[in-house]
Amino acid sequence: MNLKYYNTETASHLVDEFYSIEYSKKDTPFTTIIIPMAFSSISYIYSGNQYTIQNKSKKELKGLTIFGQFIKSYPVVVENAGLCCGISFKPTTLFKLTNIDLSKITNQHLPLDSLKPNLSKKLKTIFLNYQDNYENLFKEISIFLNSLPILEDKKTIIIDHVILLINKKEGLISVNDILKTIPFGQKTLETEFKKMVGITPGKYIQIKRFLNLMRKYEKGQIELKDLIFMYDYYDESHFAKDFKLFTSNSFKNYFKEDYIIVKQALKNNYYDLLQKN
Repeated sequence: MNLKYYNTETASHLVDEFYSIEYSKKDTPFTTIIIPMAFSSISYIYSGNQYTIQNKSKKELKGLTIFGQFIKSYPVVVENAGLCCGISFKPTTLFKLTNIDLSKITNQHLPLDSLKPNLSKKLKTIFLNYQDNYENLFKEISIFLNSLPILEDKKTIIIDHVILLINKKEGLISVNDILKTIPFGQKTLETEFKKMVGITPGKYIQIKRFLNLMRKYEKGQIELKDLIFMYDYYDESHFAKDFKLFTSNSFKNYFKEDYIIVKQALKNNYYDLLQKN
């Protein structure tokens, strides 16, 4: 399995990550979990025989697929060799590009053409035309995304401010602290945040705090017990509860499994740059 990231510089105001994942014959069948990463995305799955299992239901992944925000992990199974290329958006980008209420697609994988057929048709052409050259693929996608009209108004500016604040604080902030900095009440903040991001600000904070802790742990920057204290978990049992929620596994068992995609994503070098944006 080969997970690779690509330069997002020309579309950095819209995109967190461009990536490709290649599965060779010797890798498959391949099973992993995908944990919540606090963004929505669009992927093109070039080969068949990939699927997820949610609530005991099997859902095939193929073609151009939109991934909503997820609030818990889910398994992905790849049965044969193949390829997937994708775009991980900044939290409000998909709303700005499509005007889709992202709370309607939370915890879902859907064909993009079922929601935005015109956008799907144009993106599909790019993904198919450049599937043999990933660098050019993502250059063309950057050009295309930059050509699209963006929905920006007072509300999107405020929600982007909230996201920037949460990211800078690495999830170590409360909703009450946020409310002191914006002209929204709590109900309006939650309504607009869910519509533009897909989850509540409280859940986004919870996921970002967990991800920041796990990234530092995977990079070997600090001991786990110190990270638990640093990220305001009251004790190890409180952290274990979040760990179980976001990974569907215990911390002990997590290291017995080969969650290579999760671990590589948490070590992604672009992340340190993205945190500054």
